[in-house]
Amino acid sequence: MNKPTCLAASLVLTAFASAGTSVIWNGLPFIAKQQFGFNETNNLTLYFLIGLVYVFGAMSAGKWTKGVEKHCSPRKLLALLLLLQTAVCLMPLFFLGEWTLWLAGVVLGLCSSWMWPIIESFLVAGRHGQEMRRAIGWWNIVWMASVAGTMFAMAPLMEHHASMVIVALGAMFALAALVLYAFPATPTLHAVESSSKEVPPNYKHLLKGARVLLPLSYIINGTLAPLLPFVMSNLAVDPFWQTPAVATWMIARVGVTAFLWHFGGWHGKWSVLWVAIFAMAIGFVCIFSASSLWILFAGLIIFGGGMGIAYYAGLYYAMAVGRAEFDAAGTHEALIGAGYTVGPTAGLLAISFSNSGSTVTSTPLITIVSGLIIIAGILLWTIFRKAR
Repeated sequence: MNKPTCLAASLVLTAFASAGTSVIWNGLPFIAKQQFGFNETNNLTLYFLIGLVYVFGAMSAGKWTKGVEKHCSPRKLLALLLLLQTAVCLMPLFFLGEWTLWLAGVVLGLCSSWMWPIIESFLVAGRHGQEMRRAIGWWNIVWMASVAGTMFAMAPLMEHHASMVIVALGAMFALAALVLYAFPATPTLHAVESSSKEVPPNYKHLLKGARVLLPLSYIINGTLAPLLPFVMSNLAVDPFWQTPAVATWMIARVGVTAFLWHFGGWHGKWSVLWVAIFAMAIGFVCIFSASSLWILFAGLIIFGGGMGIAYYAGLYYAMAVGRAEFDAAGTHEALIGAGYTVGPTAGLLAISFSNSGSTVTSTPLITIVSGLIIIAGILLWTIFRKAR
């Protein structure tokens, strides 16, 4: 097999599958609060559990996929994962109770940790240089736009039918499975010689730097996502507008990603990674110290820009240096899962230090996360110095 997977098919599948991922990582805390009355501790615990299974799944994705390859091709495995998620998403139609929320979070988190490394490998395998950059650019725009769009689409259901959002995900995963008819059974071979010609020596150091920022970005997001429903409520944002308001940072991420895609001058540059870490730090502080909607939205936009840079750089260098293998994509996803595990832990720790038993007093939370950002900055500086 010499031809790479059809880019259009990869993008359509990504658009449908990303809708589900969006709800699990960004919409679930709003559903939990609105439908089941979750407090901050409940939401953070739920996210810690999802992050934990995601790390386990992503770290084992490469070995697991290769282990079953004799009996089940990557395409069939993708279909099974998508259909399993469809079945779990339909549970709220037949059963009531918050256990359906926990089940959806854990199963979809685990399935997506196996699913995305395979999708990323199908996307990039057989593509090199400019062609690979084009594919990654389109892919990032599509999944990020899908994530943002889903947050808007949730709004009409949030006030009285929040759990039906999970049911709607079942349809998205089923549609994604149908697109697999346009996929080959396995990703095409990724020629080592062609790949090596397109990878400058400093990319390995930049990959290490990006792999510091990637989990940091999801540590911050893993702290933000479970708590944003309460930040919005404290600023008197109506439930209908809460998920669209959160989409602000996701829209900013799409804009920054589009810029990085069309402006290739950032490839091989350390300055872009430094911009990312400062943007995420400033955005986080603005969000959790916001006394008005203007400060909140400014923080969301700045944070979203930093997230876009961290993700794009992390994926680009991982797939360039890792030659589009399942393990390279799996490591990329495992770092995301690690962030989603540490983030809620930081939130729970902050609550334990707070006299109010919540993050209404934001000082402990800002202090803890700022400490993690400083540690990441030191690691990034150390890698940068060794690369010179």
